[in-house]
Amino acid sequence: MKKQLIKGLLLTTLVLGTAAPLADQVVFAEGPGSITVESTNAGAKYQAFKIFDATYSGDATSYTIPEGLEATYKGTGNFEQLFSTSTNGGKTYVTKKESASDTDIAAWTKAVVAAANIQPSDTQTAAGATATLAVPYGYYYVGTDVNGGATTMVTSASPQATVREKNNEPSWGENGGKTVGDDKTYAVGETVTYTLDYQNATYYTAGEKVYQYVVKDALPTGVDFSEGTVKVTVNGVALTQGTGTGTYAITEGTNGFEVTIPWAATNTASDAAGLGEKDDFFYDPISTIKVTYQGVLLKDATEGSDKYDTNKNLATINPNTKTNDPGKEEYVYNGKITIDKVAANSDTKLQGAKFVLRQKGSENYLNLAAGTENVTFGSRNNATEFTTDQNGAVSISGLDAGDYELIETQAPEGYNLLDSPVSVTLGLGKADGKDNLLVTSKVENNSGAELPSTGGIGTTIFYTVGTILIVAGGVVLIARRRARD
Repeated sequence: MKKQLIKGLLLTTLVLGTAAPLADQVVFAEGPGSITVESTNAGAKYQAFKIFDATYSGDATSYTIPEGLEATYKGTGNFEQLFSTSTNGGKTYVTKKESASDTDIAAWTKAVVAAANIQPSDTQTAAGATATLAVPYGYYYVGTDVNGGATTMVTSASPQATVREKNNEPSWGENGGKTVGDDKTYAVGETVTYTLDYQNATYYTAGEKVYQYVVKDALPTGVDFSEGTVKVTVNGVALTQGTGTGTYAITEGTNGFEVTIPWAATNTASDAAGLGEKDDFFYDPISTIKVTYQGVLLKDATEGSDKYDTNKNLATINPNTKTNDPGKEEYVYNGKITIDKVAANSDTKLQGAKFVLRQKGSENYLNLAAGTENVTFGSRNNATEFTTDQNGAVSISGLDAGDYELIETQAPEGYNLLDSPVSVTLGLGKADGKDNLLVTSKVENNSGAELPSTGGIGTTIFYTVGTILIVAGGVVLIARRRARD
């Protein structure tokens, strides 16, 4: 049995363990072996099913069909097209035929496990990135519950072997995704920092070697991408722009970008990797990609707590040239205060009232920049005034969540100026059918001076005193005339 047999058995759909060539007339020994599965996900289950017995000595290994299963093996699938057999000392030795493909051999091992009802030699649940199966020497089919075990894993435990999980699929991971920080509400002109957290960047996708990951991000019309702010890390280590290990390439557009992260030195699996050696990957078997970048909220962003396309950001991360990642969405929000100016105790709308807005409990007054309408807060002298229209309304848009105060600086003609601020609170979410980021504040004004109304005690007392004075004057006048007479 030559090295070609062993190489053929091991060059299957997974990176496999090495085995040395056999020499003629060598005495072989049996003993404990092991199979280490790398690139595992915590909680994944692995089982080792022995297909062929093996004996091992020095740099040589010999494979035989387990006793009593010769007929079953030969009658399963395309055994005769894959292997030649020979008998010596009561054992049936197997040799790979030149025409047999590695893929066909791997598929046959999976079929024979079912046909011969082979029970697992060991079962392990991965606690982290690796799982080790303790098994006798042999040639094994390694089964897994990852992705339904779609990709067959076979290897030779003689004495130790390593297989690398190809059933793992790249993904965002259970706790990965896209965020915009703790607070999702922003004011127009404020900087928004986005973070992409891709926690399951693997070596393989559907059995295919991953040689790069491509990140694409398109910002919405309500957010302006800040060029030059993109930062990329893998497993917490910052990458630099370039080619090769520890680098990334970037193309920035008018409102988005594309980042390519090289993941391996070559695009296809090497022969050495097929024999169980590590391939030319740059990073750990399961790695975390993190991308951060910034944008500025624009006046085009739609106000309110609902999810609007103008405020939606979509990012995708795909291995190689694939495009099937649905991506992760994130939304930003901003608020609006609408003043409803009416006459007291009526629905009469009042035009011409002027207001300024300040942050509650401070002397920070709102100033909207001309053109961009970017929100800033500063001194009262620079505050923007808002004037109610013929419908008694005026809106103040692009605000962050928070507590504010409306201060009337000019009352409508014929009405009294408010003597105290009107408090308004904006917050993300809805309650009682109302959007807490879209608040209408009804502000009432009294007309004229604050004088008592007709019939009140204020005018009555004047009438009474006046009457008394008139009567008293009349009495005095009559008394004087009588005195003259």
